[in-house]
This record gives sequence, structure tokens and C-alpha cells, in this order.
Amino acid sequence: MRIVNLAIAGSVLGILLAGIATADEKAAQDICQPLSVQQTAYENDDYDYYLSFAPQEKPSESPSDQPTAAADEPDDTAVCDAACGGSRGRCRRCCRCCCEPWTLPQPCFLARRGITLGGWTEVGISVVANNPADRFNGVVTFNDRDGEGQLNQQWFYLDRQVDTGGYGWGWGGHVDFVYGTDAYFTQCTDGLEANWDQEERFYQAALPQFYLDVAYNDLTIRIGHFFTIIGYEVVPAPENFFYSHAYAKQYGEPFTHTGILGFYDLSDQWRIIGGLQRGWNQFDDTDGHDSLGFLGGVNWTSASERFELAFAITATEQGVDVDRTMYSIVGTTHVTDYLTWVIQHDYGQNNAPRVGKEEWYGVNNYLFYELNDRWDVGLRFEWFRDDQGSRVTGIRPTNALAPNGVLPAGAFFPGDFYEVTLGLNWKPRQNIILRPEVRWDWYDAIGTVNPLPYDSGDRASQFMFGCDLIVTY
Repeated sequence: MRIVNLAIAGSVLGILLAGIATADEKAAQDICQPLSVQQTAYENDDYDYYLSFAPQEKPSESPSDQPTAAADEPDDTAVCDAACGGSRGRCRRCCRCCCEPWTLPQPCFLARRGITLGGWTEVGISVVANNPADRFNGVVTFNDRDGEGQLNQQWFYLDRQVDTGGYGWGWGGHVDFVYGTDAYFTQCTDGLEANWDQEERFYQAALPQFYLDVAYNDLTIRIGHFFTIIGYEVVPAPENFFYSHAYAKQYGEPFTHTGILGFYDLSDQWRIIGGLQRGWNQFDDTDGHDSLGFLGGVNWTSASERFELAFAITATEQGVDVDRTMYSIVGTTHVTDYLTWVIQHDYGQNNAPRVGKEEWYGVNNYLFYELNDRWDVGLRFEWFRDDQGSRVTGIRPTNALAPNGVLPAGAFFPGDFYEVTLGLNWKPRQNIILRPEVRWDWYDAIGTVNPLPYDSGDRASQFMFGCDLIVTY
């Protein structure tokens, strides 16, 4: 509890410090207007922050030019929808609540350079019906504690969006810092955060991204440490529908890469991606090998923007004498204006002389339905196959399933994992998201497995309720 209080206090202090303006900055307020930040998913597994520098209108000197009370609610619904990003013609009454996002006060020396400061706070709690003795939610990660409130993500970012409009040179970049219980899962296994000597088992820090973008015409080159392009779900909480994560995200895919990555827009419908990277969640060459692997993909969007398809693949040496190859395919169909269906398939394998071939693969289905401007409902069904029991385990230290990260038998849970998650998203404002969900997990073992993946090793299934609150700024 003490560390949570310190984190919250630090967050508030950071917000206050960001808002302190020097005399020079106050004198230049007519130049440095507040920034509007809209967060969007970036090619299904990365993300960017698109900035709108909109100068505030000066009040009219003539009283006759002042807007009337009726002007607060535009008569033209289409105009209001366009401003709010709405698509269903119902934004007229709630235009002010959905169109005025909160933002941090922007330091002038950043705003003048096109750099925005932002972030979010995510807190949540999960409760498991089994009441596990070790208070871990089995092999479910991120929201992995039973009956304990978690500060999952205290996130801050600096971002400069690169946009050449298809012509000429441009530059941008991005830096992320996260503190909380989620930071442990997105750290590098080799180097970087591993050198920070963080002894607290729950609340830690991470730098999941810091990179530079250089663009020329339709080509962008990214250099540094960045999120993967593999898969559908992402680490930043506001970019996901559900509080909990799929097995594929936690156990089957990389989180970050260090290297160089190029993005080239062939047209409005086609984008190709390719580059070199050091491996999964790896920053330093601390395991004795110095090799570069491939990371790339292709994205396609139909002319009607109703269908989207993303293919991504990574191939690298992961550790000593371990060749790892993995791909993902994500398809998105906007069935109607209100209903969206996403299907994802992953396949990965390790080839290592010491242990032979290890495989994992699966299929995720997502259905999202917009009930109205504030409420959305989502359903996720997942099947994840861990053939040799090499992927799924209790990751955080002191989890009874694998207190030291390995089991005596050398394998974890070979077999099939299934989960069904039903969730709601309530957005009373653009900056606030409440995400309650119910989730059912079950496991079908290959052969005899002991311990089992839930209830401190005693059960093969689990029912969980979770809910989190996200405030963005």
C-alpha cells in the first residue's frame, strides 16, 4: 500500500510540475496553445499519437458577435459528429462531454518543436472464484493478483509525430515510461531494465519505447527500441478493449524489439514493413551471442476501408543455439457500422539442438458492438496450443506455479488453453474508460500434468471477474 501511495503521489506531482510555466512561457501563451491528443492503434500492434494544433479563437469585441446559448448544441448533427469522431448521428447532446479531452499543460519549449507530453493512469482489481492460496490468478498475467487493487500502469510519453504528407523530409520520435504492476511484463530480459536492480516484486518501472523516426516521402525509418508489430493486442492499456490479455499476447508473441525498422506506403491500401532486430525483448548482448534477426510484414486495407489484413513475421536467434520463428495474421471486418469482427492466428517455433523443436499456435476471435456513443460490448474467444509446455507458466516471482521461473520437470503445461471473456467499455468522457469483464479459463492437458495451471496448481479451470479504470491526459 505504501508503494501505491508513493506512486499516486508521484503521478500527481509529475502533472503539477508539467503545468508550471516560466515567465517566458506565459508571455508566449498566444503561441503555445493546448494540444489535443487522440490515441489510435498503430497497425494492430503498435501505436502513435496524432496531434492537432488548433489555435483558440479570440472572443469577438462586438457583443452581437458573441455565440448564443443555442450555439452550444449545434443544429447540424453532421458537424458535431465530425468534430467528435462519431458515426451514428447521436453526438449532438453530448458533444461537449465527448469532444473536449483533457490534456496535460504543454511546456512551451516542447510545443514549439511539435512535441506533446501525455499519459494515463490505469487502476484495477480482479477476483477469482477459486480463492487461490498464493493470491495469484493462475497463469493469467498483467492483472495477476486475486482480490488486490493494482496500479497497473502509470504511463507518461513524449511524442513527435512524423508526417511528410508524402513529400520531402520529416523527423519524429517517441519515448514511453511506465511504472506499476504491468511494467514487470514488458521489461527486456537482457539488458536495460534488468540492470536497474529493482527488488520490489510487484511495482517496477520500464522504458518500453524510445526511438527516432526519419521520413522521406512515403518511407519512414525507425531506429531504437520499439513495440512489436506482431499480433493484435498491445501493452498500452487504452489501446485494448479488455482489461485482461490473451494467452497469445503474453506467452506467444514478443513485446519489444531493438533495431531498425522501415515502413513504406505503396499506396493508400498497401504498406510494407521490414528491418533488423536483436530478438524478443532483448536490449543488450548479454547471453553470449551477437546476431540480428528479421522483422517485417505487409498491411492491406480495402478501398472501402471495410476490410483490413495484417501479416507480420519475426525470425531470429534467441539465446544460444535457439532459432525462433513466429508469424501472426490479423484480419478485421467492419460487418456493420456498429459491429466489428477481428480474427487472429499465431504460429511460433523454437529449434534448439538441446531440447529439439518446440511449437505454439492458436486462434483468437474478437467481436465488438457499439451500443451507443458511451457503451460498447466485446467478446473474446481464444484457443492457444502449447505443444511441449514451453510457453505458459506463472511468470512473476513467488507464483506457486513456478516460483523461480522453472518447474522441476522442465516443462510447464503441455496442452490446450481456452478462454472466453465478455466485457463492457463505458466512456463517460473521452478521457475516462471503465472496463468490467468476466472471464472463464480452462485447460486440456496432454497426458498427466501436475501441478495444474490455476488455483495454486490445484485446478484446471478458473472463473474471474475484473474491472479497471483508465484516465488519459
